[in-house]
Amino acid sequence: MNIRFLETAIWLAQLRNFRATADRLNITSAAISNRIAAMEQELGFKLFERDTRDVSLTAEGATFVEGARDIVARYNELVRSLDPTSVIKGSVRIGLPPSMALALLPYIASTLRRQFPNVRFSVLTLGAGMLRKLETGEIDIALVISPSEAGKLRVVELCTLGMFWVASPSLVQHGEDEVLTPEDIAAYPIISYEAGAYNDLRLLDYISGHGPDEPIVHRSNSLTTTVGMAIAGIGVAVLPPVTIQRELREGSLRVLKVSPTFPSTSYAAVYPEAATSRLPALVASIACDAAAAFCSLYDDSLAYRG
Repeated sequence: MNIRFLETAIWLAQLRNFRATADRLNITSAAISNRIAAMEQELGFKLFERDTRDVSLTAEGATFVEGARDIVARYNELVRSLDPTSVIKGSVRIGLPPSMALALLPYIASTLRRQFPNVRFSVLTLGAGMLRKLETGEIDIALVISPSEAGKLRVVELCTLGMFWVASPSLVQHGEDEVLTPEDIAAYPIISYEAGAYNDLRLLDYISGHGPDEPIVHRSNSLTTTVGMAIAGIGVAVLPPVTIQRELREGSLRVLKVSPTFPSTSYAAVYPEAATSRLPALVASIACDAAAAFCSLYDDSLAYRG
């Protein structure tokens, strides 16, 4: 029995499917079955119950996999402490929202390319659902809005971005120094986030009870699309100003003074505690450095660490 066998048991316990586990580990389903059978023969008890559609842990298997997670995590930590960066290699799949793609991804990508040339990475940009993709093994690490519950995920806090109402000068005619209220905001069409997303729910709560009973709310799951809609005067939007610096400089968008202010948004790097690769922890560490460098460029009202 070796680390690869332990990793196989961990992933099969998480994905509960031989084919999905084989795809994740880039080996055949037969090899997965052989590894599990070899472990069960060596241990003297069954790790998994199998039927035609599903795989589930036995009571003994659940205890074994919990211990295996700890062993694999300790092994990866040991290797990280001993390996020179030149021999770190492999592939890592990173999921992140558009705001993080603009703020931190350039630094992360350039650091990986410069310091770890043997590491390949792929990027998936999504507004929601990334924690689920972590659970199913579709991505290895996610830079997401800090989760309220981590479960078996390791959470590394990165940064907090200020959120402000912005609009095209052609849409909002209020003076530059005029302080608007939620009632003023709700009187305009609003461009929100993907339905049910964290900031969509906060936006709806912010305008709840203010303005018309049924405010006009458009939605977009793309930062680029939201910015384009706001520039076109389709509605007001709440965005981190650090992601629209060019538009603010050019004057195609302006920040509105609104009281009370919209709550800021905190982000974290999240990956499985028992990750079978050292690369998610490496990317999380680089993301921390990226967040520190990025936040140093702005006032604390726009971006700060923690």
